[in-house]
Amino acid sequence: MLQQTETITARALRQASDKTPPSCELVVGGKPTGQRIEGCVLEAALECDAGYLLFLTDDIPHEDSLNIHLVSFSGTLEDSARIGGMYSTGRFEKLQVQQPDKISFRFMGDTIWTLQVLQKPAFRIPFLSEPAGVHRPPGSKRRFLITGSPRWEAHSSHHGRIHFP
Repeated sequence: MLQQTETITARALRQASDKTPPSCELVVGGKPTGQRIEGCVLEAALECDAGYLLFLTDDIPHEDSLNIHLVSFSGTLEDSARIGGMYSTGRFEKLQVQQPDKISFRFMGDTIWTLQVLQKPAFRIPFLSEPAGVHRPPGSKRRFLITGSPRWEAHSSHHGRIHFP
C-alpha cells in the first residue's frame, strides 16, 4: 500500500552543471544512508511494500525535470525514471493515491501521469516501453510502470521535440 511518509529527506550533494545533473543523499529518520540519487528537491516520498518511492525535481528554472526513484528499505536503488525534455519545465502537483499500488500526479502542463509499483521486476524494451518525455537508464527490467499522454507538437524550430505547455 502506498502512503506518504515524512521520515525521508534529501541532502543536496551536487548542483547541476552543463555536464552533470544535480544529486542528493537520502536521509531516513535523520540518518544519512550514503545512497546518492539524481535530483535535489524532494517533492514527495511514499512508502510501499517494495520500499520508498521518491519524487525529486532538479530545481533548474525553465528546464526542470522530475526524477522518480524506488529505493528498497535496505537502501538499494531498484528503479529510476526521469520525466522531462529540453526547453521544457514543470511543477510537481496533485499527487493522489489511486489504488494500493497506483498513484497519479501532474507534471509539465496538462499531463496527468500515473505510476504503478509492480509486485516484481517486469521486462521492458528500452526506448519503446515508455511514453514520450519519460527517460530511464539502460536496462531491460523495471519495478514501476509510468503512463501519460503529453501533448506532442512539431515546431519549425524544434522539430521532433515534446512541447509541454
